[in-house]
Parts: sequence; C-alpha cells; structure tokens
Amino acid sequence: ELVSAQREYVIATRGQNALKDAGTESRSGMAQLAESSLARLRNWDVSDEQIEALAKSGEARRSVTFRSPATGIVMEKKAVSGMRFMPGEMLYQVADLSRVWVIADVPEQDIGLVTSGRKAHVRINAYPDKWFEGTITYVYPTLKPETRTVQVRLELGNPGGILKPGMFAQVELAAAGAGKVLVVPVSAVIDSGVRKVVIVQIGEGRFEPREVQVGARSEEWVEIKGGIGAGEIVVVAANFLIDAESNLRAALGGMGSAAQSADGSKSLSHRATGTIDAFGPNETVTVTHEPVASLKWPAMTMDFAFANASLAGSVKQGARVEFDFVERRPGEYVITSVKPATGSPKAAPAPAEAHKH
Repeated sequence: ELVSAQREYVIATRGQNALKDAGTESRSGMAQLAESSLARLRNWDVSDEQIEALAKSGEARRSVTFRSPATGIVMEKKAVSGMRFMPGEMLYQVADLSRVWVIADVPEQDIGLVTSGRKAHVRINAYPDKWFEGTITYVYPTLKPETRTVQVRLELGNPGGILKPGMFAQVELAAAGAGKVLVVPVSAVIDSGVRKVVIVQIGEGRFEPREVQVGARSEEWVEIKGGIGAGEIVVVAANFLIDAESNLRAALGGMGSAAQSADGSKSLSHRATGTIDAFGPNETVTVTHEPVASLKWPAMTMDFAFANASLAGSVKQGARVEFDFVERRPGEYVITSVKPATGSPKAAPAPAEAHKH
C-alpha cells in the first residue's frame, strides 16, 4: 500500500505538470488526486523531505525510513524484518532519560505538608555522596492502605544518564511553608499510646515531666508545638525504660507530678497474656490472648498497635508474652509494654472468626 501511494503521488504530480495549460476542470481533478495521494503518504508518516525527494526522483521506494517523533533511547524493540503490523501497534519503545521520575512513598501523617511545585533533595543509593535536586510534579490522589502512604512523583535532571530506571532512592522533602520550629530528638518523646511526655531538667539532678503537643516528624527530630520552650534541656537517653503507660505513671508520681492526658482524664491500662500470631503493617500485631478480667473479655484473637517501634522489635512471631495495653480511641488498643510470659496458658482461645476485632 505504501508503494502504491507513492506511485499514485508521482502520477498525480506529473499529471499536474502536464496539464498546466489544460482546462480548469482537468487541472482541478488532477489537483484533487494529488492532494488525496499526498494525504495518504502523510498518513503513513512519510516526512516532507521524503515526499519532496519522491516528487523530484519520480521513483517509488520499496523501503522508507521512519523517524521516531521522540528523541531518546530504545527501551524495547518488537519490530523484526518482514513483520506485518497494524495501525497503533507498538514497534519500538523510546524513552527520553535526560529527565527522570522518582516515585516516593510519603507517610499519611506528612502528606498535608507536601504540595506540587516544591523542591526536594534526592539521594540515590548507587551514588551516596551525591544529592540531586528535583521538583514535586504530582501528588497521587489515593492512599495505599497496606503501608498508609501516599505516592508523590518528582522530576529531576539526569546529567550524563547516570540515573537508571528502577534504582532505589531516598527523598528529603521540605515541608510547605515551614519556617523555624522548635524540635527535640525523637528519643526525647515518651509515647505511652495515649499521651506524649518529655522529661525536662529543672535543676542539678532534678527533672520534671511535661506533656507536649507534637507536629511534623522526621527520622531524627520531632516538632514541638507546645509544652516546653526553646533552650530547655530534655532527657534523650534511657527514658525508653518508662515508655509504658503503667511505668510512666509510676515514674511521674515519683517525680511529684501526675501529668494527665490532654483532656485531663487518666488512662486505664490493662494487662493480658497471649501469643504473637503475626505482624502487620505500621507496627501492628495480631495476638491470641487469654481472658482479660479488667475488661471482662473472653480469650480471643485480635489486632493491637505498638506504642513505638522498639516494642515491635522486642518480640517474635509465636512468642508467648505478657503485655500492658490501653484504649487510645474507641476500638483502638495500643500495647505499651511487653515481656516474655511465664507459666502455661490458662484458657484456650475462642475461634478467630468469631471474636476478631
């Protein structure tokens, strides 16, 4: 068909030249034929340069060179010699790698700080000593429930083509509108599951607990929105020993302070014994526990959250443990301390299907 279209165009152009002095009707008919054959060639993506060369030579070519509309690298080649193909069928996949995309997973609690157009720093694992500057071009509209993260797309330059598709990267995002804020190390904040407290030095060898309101969080720092002031000294080590709510109450009482939760109410801690069945995403765990007298619960299998990552790392699947937990919100139970259990089980658990929370 391509050869036929070329021959038709050659005949039409020659006919136009031959009928220059003919009547209007003849010249009009030949012009329509020339336009029709030219349109057929352009439908084949024959370039203007090739059409001009065809008109000059008057010879139809059995092979025509097609040029990619995009400049880049051939990523996939499906075309082979003698192959027949249909309109719309992919022959080559060409990618322009002068600029690349990075897809970052941003935690749910931080996504409100991320907006399109903001700059970000990207570190590629293959080049640990280099930082690449990128721009956020798109924030995906859905959240991944398995990881509680939202994907963000960044675009950055690829000098020398050193960035390869599929590489792993670490992204540092600057929060929108963030100025100077008060921060403390992550280790300074004691999270009992119902409140967050820091231990503040008030004198030589004297400390007091302060309940704080936290904001944005990074890998090393936590923003403090209220509860302490700039320049105060906080404890950043060994406070993990009192991160359980039950231990926290005792510690605060020993310091002469009974700091309460933000709404002024005191939390109630419960104790249970059970077996670690499985670990879930976002520091959650499925536990088959014995009856809990304080809640009048029977033995059952249910899901809990850990108050912090250190608790999750202290137990293994299949281990029998004794743990304290609190109800952070209606129906949401958080393990605040855990240790290996002693003795044998007291009751057989009810079927998981009947009692799963």
